[in-house]
Amino acid sequence: MAMFYLLATLCVLAFFLYKVVVYPAFDSPLAKIPFAHWSCAFSDAWILWMRWTQRENQEVYRLHMEKGTAVRLAPNLVSINCFDDGLKTIYQGGFPKPKWYLYAFAVYGVGNLFTIQDNETHSAQKRIMSHTFSKSFIMASQSARAAINETLFQRVLPLLYEAALSDKAIEVIEFNYSYYLDTFVQWQFGRSLRSNLVENEEERRLYLDGFFGISKFTFWQYYFPHLSNALRKIGIYLIPKWVDAGFQEVEDWNMAKCDKAHQLLATEQNISEEDQPLLFRQLLKGVSSINSKPKQYPRRLEVASDMFSLNSGAFETSGNTSTYLFYEMCRHPEWQTKLREELLSLKMPLKHIPGRNVEVEDITQPRYVDELPILHAIVMETLRLWPSVPGGQPRIVPRSCTLGRYENIPAGTVVQCYASVLHKTPEVFPEPHTWKPERWLDATPEQLALMNRWFWGFGSGSRGCIGKAFAINSIKYLFGGVYTNFTTTIYDHGDMTPVDNYLAGPKGHRLEVKFSLAE
Repeated sequence: MAMFYLLATLCVLAFFLYKVVVYPAFDSPLAKIPFAHWSCAFSDAWILWMRWTQRENQEVYRLHMEKGTAVRLAPNLVSINCFDDGLKTIYQGGFPKPKWYLYAFAVYGVGNLFTIQDNETHSAQKRIMSHTFSKSFIMASQSARAAINETLFQRVLPLLYEAALSDKAIEVIEFNYSYYLDTFVQWQFGRSLRSNLVENEEERRLYLDGFFGISKFTFWQYYFPHLSNALRKIGIYLIPKWVDAGFQEVEDWNMAKCDKAHQLLATEQNISEEDQPLLFRQLLKGVSSINSKPKQYPRRLEVASDMFSLNSGAFETSGNTSTYLFYEMCRHPEWQTKLREELLSLKMPLKHIPGRNVEVEDITQPRYVDELPILHAIVMETLRLWPSVPGGQPRIVPRSCTLGRYENIPAGTVVQCYASVLHKTPEVFPEPHTWKPERWLDATPEQLALMNRWFWGFGSGSRGCIGKAFAINSIKYLFGGVYTNFTTTIYDHGDMTPVDNYLAGPKGHRLEVKFSLAE
């Protein structure tokens, strides 16, 4: 009998070793893919260590340059860096999202458009808002133009003008965040419910301090959410209580705007186009009903979660992109000159005239700003070299397929591409670590088509960034307005190396720029 138990134990142990070590390392269809580290065949330890030490993006880039189109990062996680049987297959082929997005980006304890896993549910939800976010709609939107006018021309440019006269440097990271949030929130909720982070220090500190408090603790939020929640119940806080309290204040700020927008719509009064809570109204009509009961409309948390996800995504990503755009323009004054010459060619240049009350009709129409080739090249090159979402975008393989030239990748495998790797692939982008706007201006049609296929500044496919058109419009107006009126130089800055994480801004979180009146 003892011998029987010993044999049974040895069999169980052998089976365990085969399933955990031998199969993933030697017999699995993934075994033929180069490993990031020998332990990746049977352990998540390597990728977790890269994330903890904030080296994932740079190490994955190095590995792809050494090992080719596919690298195995963990037993069930593969990074892919190619287009035809990579980026195109995964993201344009509708591979579903894993649950990780819900852990990382849920708000009010509920999901939103960004966290939805299956494509059918996502498509139904996206259809409610997709027309409002379309480029044609935004280009023609009186509300969008009013938001640009009242944020850029009535707050931002006067502030920069005063700073130029007084020879005062502006810290542009939080300046950028404030501009983009104020612009988007006015379009989202209407003029009467707009934010004013540009001018209101108290509101700026409440929002930005509360929102970014989690930034040093995202490892626990992203990869160990159940452990964090379990320990919190017994008084152990991997994420400090002050972080939760600060984020709660930002959630309350957003919820208050949602509730007030609902009440505004419930009054059934004639509301001017500029005062319409445009985006909120569109989503509410699609998922709920407008009644007069304060704070009691159906799916209140889900609607608020979507509103939070959209405005926070709008300001953080565009803000980080614009920070690096200022950084590069200050280091390349020749591009300031080229851009200003182009901007002054507009029939209605984006001139700031002190004391003048600019009306919407006085602003150059969006399509003319959008068509400026030098401005477009500068924006594209900044998004390429300094992607605001450099980290891996995980998806689940729905059926056995070929990826990265490796056949029979099994269903259930988690696969992902990285913008920080795609954008620095030298075969597509020569001199990949150099900021060269001319690559977008001087390329042949074939080269331009190749770069555009590999460009991933806003994701791609049906799950690509819904706010792309609004973001590009806002960025182009900001830099059009700035370089029509000013020249810029760096006064001081912290470490400009991007944080190695899913989202990325400068590690030093400080870029002070001096604005001088253009001659």
